Amino acid sequence: MTSEGLRVRRVGFRLGTDKELADMHLVESEIDTERWPGRVPQPLEKYMAFARSLPAQFDDHTWLAETEAGAIVGCSACWSDAAGDPTVMECYVYVRPTERRQGAGWQLARAVINEARSEGRSRLVWTTYDSAPAGEELARRLGGRIARVNRNSELRINQIDWQMVGSWIHDGPGRAPGYSLEFWEGPFPPDRLEDAARFHHIMNTAPRDELEVGDTVLAPEQVADIDRHLVEAGRQRWTCFVRNPAGSCVGGTEMTFESWEPTVGFQQNTAIDPDHRGHGLAKWAKAAMLARIRSERPDVGLIRTGNAYSNEPMLAINTALGFQIVEVRTEWQGDVGSLQRQLP
Repeated sequence: MTSEGLRVRRVGFRLGTDKELADMHLVESEIDTERWPGRVPQPLEKYMAFARSLPAQFDDHTWLAETEAGAIVGCSACWSDAAGDPTVMECYVYVRPTERRQGAGWQLARAVINEARSEGRSRLVWTTYDSAPAGEELARRLGGRIARVNRNSELRINQIDWQMVGSWIHDGPGRAPGYSLEFWEGPFPPDRLEDAARFHHIMNTAPRDELEVGDTVLAPEQVADIDRHLVEAGRQRWTCFVRNPAGSCVGGTEMTFESWEPTVGFQQNTAIDPDHRGHGLAKWAKAAMLARIRSERPDVGLIRTGNAYSNEPMLAINTALGFQIVEVRTEWQGDVGSLQRQLP
């Protein structure tokens, strides 16, 4: 595909060559630097390990935009999830800051939209960031609709009110008699795969606002494949399951850690089954996780997380802990046919 000296060509991600992955890493690293000046960038070898170990449930498609001389301008990708909504594809379009407003974004978007249409997907979903406003501009010009607005936040360990955290841990068993917490580090053993799948199913109860996507329902074997990816990508994970008096998993919380950024923890999913809310279980689990990090990973000084603005119960917990907003993340969606009609 050629347009005014620009070529967009399909490349591999899971099956990408070293050169293709290095070129995509170049683009994505510049976007990350634009969003978070001064943060530690993901090393190329970790990016490659992530790409090549991608779980089988994801069907990925990627493109690079380059000049006739071979200079890299941008990249785009889209992917479907066999455990998720079959009508939906997620995607992104990234153009290097110095190469914008020359048509590359449109050409990269065209590749994504055409792929979605050829597969019979009816909706595309993507994300923009207030710290990189060019993404929102393209989203609006494509006719995308805002579906959910989220905040990315940070918490400094040395600013936590540990007396409050201790009270949440102390009060947990009293507020929820018979409930318990169970910690796992790393991949789950076979007898915990059902619990992990159940925990992720509970995440479907999180607010979606206007986001028109169906549930993601993981099978135990898909959890095992995600764990394989976790190990091969070099990522560490701590999970805390919340169990009811009968011993069943009714929620939990999880943290991940990246080897290249050892002073940072990433707060991932936290969810409690609606039938078991109102007992302070999320507070108890999150407090216990923070206390464990403080005790066993003293090198971690910062926690990062993201939440929908509509998720008031979780935001109340995070606000009490002291999380500060550092970025606004907006999820967009568009009907494939409408998006295609907006292309020049």
